[in-house]
Amino acid sequence: MNHVQQEKDDLLIMPTIIIADDHQIVSEGIARLVEKNYQVQSITNNAEELVQAAKQFQPDIIITDISMPGMQLNQTLGLLKRSCKEAKIICLTMHDEAEILQAAFEYGADGYIVKHQAGFELLQALETVLAGEQYVSAELHDKFNQKTVLTARQLDILKLLAKGMSAKKIALSLNISAKTVEYHKYKMIEQLDLDNASSLVAYAHSRNLI
Repeated sequence: MNHVQQEKDDLLIMPTIIIADDHQIVSEGIARLVEKNYQVQSITNNAEELVQAAKQFQPDIIITDISMPGMQLNQTLGLLKRSCKEAKIICLTMHDEAEILQAAFEYGADGYIVKHQAGFELLQALETVLAGEQYVSAELHDKFNQKTVLTARQLDILKLLAKGMSAKKIALSLNISAKTVEYHKYKMIEQLDLDNASSLVAYAHSRNLI
């Protein structure tokens, strides 16, 4: 077997990856980190392109930011899981809040890494999720098991409220009723012992939940 043919055969057996991040320097850095053992099929910079690429390439692993344009955890991860059922999803993010971490796994993530640890943990995370296990950055283990006040659905609504969206627009975005949005809004005010909706938005900003 010649050298060129060997390289082609190696590519065929390498696990395949799609990378999604709206910062080019980050996505290129990830690609360089994984390219020896994984085949990078596509690099995208928003949620819509990510979903399209996943449908087209059917990768083994998706590495994605969760704060890029168009990204909503419930919708985007749900679409990825439906259109690319075998893919493992690793969230690579700046967010270390327990609410977001737990919501990511509830919506289908297999791994969760904070960006400043990617250079140390990403290769291990890839091996772990391919083996069928979940991976969480070491510094987030306590938060992964921490009991949080808000549910994943409430977190979705809170993030959109903090962006200034009305209950009607949130309902359309999340495919629920406006009454459900209002119920969760006032339930969150009660659960967090806040005074009003403005305090709820302030809470979201203070916790970096948007």
